[in-house]
Amino acid sequence: MGFQPFGYRFEITSNLPPKAAKAAIRSKKAGIFDPKDGARGWIAGPFICLWFSAFDRYGPMLFGLISADSFGTRVHGRAGSDLNGVLMFTLITAGVVVMMITDGAISATQPLAFVLVFLIGAPLIYWFAHKDRKDADPLVHFLRKALAQPDARSRSTAATRKLRKGLRLVLNGDYLEGPVTDEGTEAALMRVGNRGFLIIESAPQNYLQTALHDGGYVLEVRKGGPSQHYKAERYGRAAGSAALADDAFTFEEICETMSAYIAGADMPRFVKWRPLETHA
Repeated sequence: MGFQPFGYRFEITSNLPPKAAKAAIRSKKAGIFDPKDGARGWIAGPFICLWFSAFDRYGPMLFGLISADSFGTRVHGRAGSDLNGVLMFTLITAGVVVMMITDGAISATQPLAFVLVFLIGAPLIYWFAHKDRKDADPLVHFLRKALAQPDARSRSTAATRKLRKGLRLVLNGDYLEGPVTDEGTEAALMRVGNRGFLIIESAPQNYLQTALHDGGYVLEVRKGGPSQHYKAERYGRAAGSAALADDAFTFEEICETMSAYIAGADMPRFVKWRPLETHA
């Protein structure tokens, strides 16, 4: 994996034609002024720009191009951390250097601040943008989900599944209204950014919770008191999970695990639990 301060490449294909794909994205993204974090942004012609924060356009971002291909629609581009900030810094830096060269101002007597910005500030900015690029994963998950077309079998199965009663969904500390379903849980999970969390709760001391960290999701379950608190570890490897730590899972794996918890079914085979010592 190379140095990626301008985000990582992504590509998503869909059977939807471009016009329908754009309509699907617009219908499922959050409004720009939605007070909760989640995918929001604009589509202008073939271009798409999404960001995650509810308060500004910094932090995780996605820039892409929507085009037609033999499968229907292809969306490709880059996703990363504060892409507009990194791009603006790069353009300003390049502009200053060009102006100084043009004016003949480059010399060994440059101000110390100028030297510090270029020798210390620039590497730090690019390094943190590279290190935090996976913070944009929820935006890519959103696009993939928005452009997916579940088959009739999966829709039928979801409609006939029995769900546990008395569950509540907690997103970043806020209780969400309505019954806890697979669809609602997936939609809520796409609003979990770095340092955010999602909980499926049946009682204050009984819950399943997940949080996003460094591009992977950590998972815990509690079944009563502190001595019954467990953290999930991976049992085996699944496609797309090779780069994750042993205690981190992919978006799809977390959705599968939460679906089993909602239905009261056995946990997936790739999950194993170890006690989490939370008490003295």
